[in-house]
Amino acid sequence: MSLEILKKYKIKAKKGLWQNFLVNDKAITKIANITDVEWKNIIEVWPGYGALTEKLVELNPKSLNLVELDPDMIEILNDRVENDDFDLENIDFTVNRKDILKYEPQDKEYSVIANIPYYITSPILRHFLYNVENKPETMVILMQQEVAEKIMLNFKNKSSVLSLFIEKKSDVTYEQDVPKDFFVPSPKIDSAVLLFKYNNKFEEIDDDKFFKLIKIWFAATRKMLVKNFTNGWFEKDYIIQVFNELWIEKTVRWEDLSVGEWCELVKKINI
Repeated sequence: MSLEILKKYKIKAKKGLWQNFLVNDKAITKIANITDVEWKNIIEVWPGYGALTEKLVELNPKSLNLVELDPDMIEILNDRVENDDFDLENIDFTVNRKDILKYEPQDKEYSVIANIPYYITSPILRHFLYNVENKPETMVILMQQEVAEKIMLNFKNKSSVLSLFIEKKSDVTYEQDVPKDFFVPSPKIDSAVLLFKYNNKFEEIDDDKFFKLIKIWFAATRKMLVKNFTNGWFEKDYIIQVFNELWIEKTVRWEDLSVGEWCELVKKINI
């Protein structure tokens, strides 16, 4: 069905928008069913011509808000609505032409489902986990497999910038691989789908302070963490004292600390 729509509307991916259209219907169906959709408020990010939209509509959400930047895709979506390609009888359905990073969800309870360009993955995650007033209950995000693996490092007792700022606000599970040949045009690398469940378990840790210290911590990733902190930022004796109080080895490197240990450092260090 997805390939038929591509042919019908003579759709060509725009390199400037980093478009790769997922056309494998089995993969699309699995993505639609990862989180609970029935009678829920759903935001679909970058729906394109509506391949995933069709599957979501079939699951009977309470509302389905599409956020798309490409005016050609907006035109196709509206045409498909007029042609009754989607059964919208009992669904509050809207198509918004808007930059997702400027989009402010109005519903207090909602989920995000997104097949997004790889370059915008981190900004979108930060937008919904930190910036918007109403945080999503869950997010299902299709992304570059390499990025997904960096996010999942916390399960291997390692850390990355991505895994830290995400795990501070959510629990994450790896849902499925999506081979590159499931897309048109085919990207150079495979993709993966992650499920994020919002969980503000470190609410007492100030977000601005958290990010400010992360920039210091990751300034020189090959150095021991003590050296990163004392490289023009803090007195060495002070940092060693903090480490001793938290039972952290002086030789530890930044990637060896869990998000909980990072947050304890943030809480302890005065800036």
